[in-house]
Amino acid sequence: MTGTYALTVRASIAAAHRLKEYGGNCERLHGHNWRVEVTVESDELDARGIALDFREIKTALAEALSRFDHMYLNDVAPFDAMNPSSENLARHIYEEMEKKVPPPVRVGRVTVWESEDARAEYFRRG
Repeated sequence: MTGTYALTVRASIAAAHRLKEYGGNCERLHGHNWRVEVTVESDELDARGIALDFREIKTALAEALSRFDHMYLNDVAPFDAMNPSSENLARHIYEEMEKKVPPPVRVGRVTVWESEDARAEYFRRG
């Protein structure tokens, strides 16, 4: 029987945005204390019995988030050209983390919480 190991880290940023063409309150400037969770997966462990050191995942996530903290997201690439929705933020962080996580570990999921009761997730199937 085979299985997969999943490791999750969490970080947070504070940032403002406005949703373009939303047609509601969120089209106006507002901010969130975003909480971001990244889960990486591996089917194997190294000789130490570790899939990937949590510090490496935390460092990669901190790097991916650093240019967004305390910023107006609509002015920061890639959100200067796309709507800075929670969904797009989750996908962008996922793609940035893919560049930083060494094989055989892979990014499994990115979850972006914009409030205590609202989140968006991005993951790839298959």
